[in-house]
This record gives sequence, C-alpha cells and structure tokens, in this order.
Amino acid sequence: MVNEEWEQQKEYVRSKLSEEKTGTIYLKRKIDVEPVFGFLKANLRFTRFSVRGKSKVENEMGFALMAVNLRKFIANN
Repeated sequence: MVNEEWEQQKEYVRSKLSEEKTGTIYLKRKIDVEPVFGFLKANLRFTRFSVRGKSKVENEMGFALMAVNLRKFIANN
C-alpha cells in the first residue's frame, strides 16, 4: 500500500531541500550546530534529560551547553 499523503509530504520536503537558499541554510547548520550536539552525546554522554518540565529541561540544556562552552574556553586559553 502507498500512502498518497505521505508521498506528497516527502516530495514537498525534497523540493524544499533542493532549493539553493535552503541548501545554504542546512549547510551552515551542519557546520555550526550539529558538532555541538555530537560532542554532547559522544564526549559528555549527554543523551537524556534527567528532569521533567519545559523550564527544567531548558535549565539542564543550558548547563550542558555551558559545559561545552567552558571546555572550549579553557582549551583556547
């Protein structure tokens, strides 16, 4: 069975990703954002949140990103 709605959605995403402007945005994201999350997961073993609730999750993510920034700061000094 083929889900027509799903196929239309996939085609829409393919067309958006093939546009030059969108490609530039995703290329920049791959360089800027993805390595940080990879570092968090691989080196700091941050794969899950240990709290519940949006504000608590935001705080925990802030601490994790602060740890990444501190490690970068210390490495550069």
